[in-house]
Amino acid sequence: MTYQITDMGNGTHQIQVSFFDEGVELEGETTVKGTPEDVERYVSVFERDLRTNYAHIFPQPEPEEHDEEVLDNEIY
Repeated sequence: MTYQITDMGNGTHQIQVSFFDEGVELEGETTVKGTPEDVERYVSVFERDLRTNYAHIFPQPEPEEHDEEVLDNEIY
């Protein structure tokens, strides 16, 4: 993910994020009021929300295969 923060004045900042670098065609934009430090901290929250809300377009990891031995209905 890449992002850009733009100071809009009066303590308002615009956050633009893109997931193109991960092969996902998704961009997001929001505005946040606060200090530059507040805005930097909010980037990870905004990223998490986008990944959660659009999880269906992100590649899913392949499930790991486990070699399990089943004896008497118990997995060892």
